[in-house]
Amino acid sequence: MKIQLIIMGRTEQSQATENIWQEICEAQGLSLAVADSETEEGQALVEKLALRSLPALVVNDRVIAVGQPDKVSARRILQILDEKTD
Repeated sequence: MKIQLIIMGRTEQSQATENIWQEICEAQGLSLAVADSETEEGQALVEKLALRSLPALVVNDRVIAVGQPDKVSARRILQILDEKTD
């Protein structure tokens, strides 16, 4: 499962969102790649996925979540995804 978080700049909010997803991914043994929309790579992802809102969690090139979740919601999202891939 390829998990990417696309953030918008290195703001406090972006860092907080990244920390939540990173913690939840690590707890479930998953790897998280982070792309900043202010970089060429990040902008290419934003355009490819036609994103209108950030941050966005992308799994296997599909937008799964947008915005900053709390830890419970983030854990639930990844658990549901993990169950679907079993």
